[in-house]
Amino acid sequence: MEKFIDHCCEKCTHTANNSCKDFVKCCVEGPICHEDSSCAEKRKAIIEIVALDDDFVIC
Repeated sequence: MEKFIDHCCEKCTHTANNSCKDFVKCCVEGPICHEDSSCAEKRKAIIEIVALDDDFVIC
């Protein structure tokens, strides 16, 4: 997983054809569709990378 739009794992229900209705919340707080600490860590890693960019605001 390198971008928020990527699946975090096979349990993730977000796809191009079936987008997550809580996509933004999932990116920041997720995963929402399942519980997995490994997936949550993957999301946190992306947030940390994005947070280093002064021109990008998450919330």
